[in-house]
Amino acid sequence: MAGTRSSTGNSKPRIFPTVSEPTTTAPKKRATANTGAKRGPKKAPATKAAKPVGVTKKAPAKKTSVAAKAKGVVKKVEGAVTGNPEKKAAGTKKIRGTDGKGTKKVTTVKK
Repeated sequence: MAGTRSSTGNSKPRIFPTVSEPTTTAPKKRATANTGAKRGPKKAPATKAAKPVGVTKKAPAKKTSVAAKAKGVVKKVEGAVTGNPEKKAAGTKKIRGTDGKGTKKVTTVKK
């Protein structure tokens, strides 16, 4: 049972040490490499490579058709009934249009 400090016999006065304020000193300078005039003339900055002449355009993203969504729903239900999570996931991807089916053309237009 915890009591007062005097009842436990630990009633010495509490003395807290005082911390002196640290003196601020100027930060030491680090030794640096010789970057003065003795080093020689500076080199010209490297030029960037020329951009390609043609402009690459991506075809607009295909919207999911109603038929693809219906097929995805069928796949999803099929996976739920059979307890196959892979088929459910494939159905969800087909519904969202992220199953990777369809053409992805990249056309280059030259000027």
